Amino acid sequence: MSGFIILSNSGKKISLEQAYHPCPKCKHQNSVQLTRSEKSFVVLNKRISENSSVRYECSQCKWKNQTLPENARESVELERYLSETSNDDISFELSSPISYYP
Repeated sequence: MSGFIILSNSGKKISLEQAYHPCPKCKHQNSVQLTRSEKSFVVLNKRISENSSVRYECSQCKWKNQTLPENARESVELERYLSETSNDDISFELSSPISYYP
């Protein structure tokens, strides 16, 4: 037997990525993830409204924003590049001669 709902404000959060990012507010290194939040408002068993948003959220200090700060995004891209590139490729790139033009 299903129940009758007079008033409900329910919601759920879904993690959209496996990677973690550093928090710009509390500085915790692995606490920010891209998250989808879904909320619905029900009155007398009728769904009145349904909202969803996608944003970055910190699990430690509850910081929320639509985008990561630029320095956090750059560090994530650097980590991804370093993990995908072999050590031989990195040493070759660093030891390559650099030409300067006046």
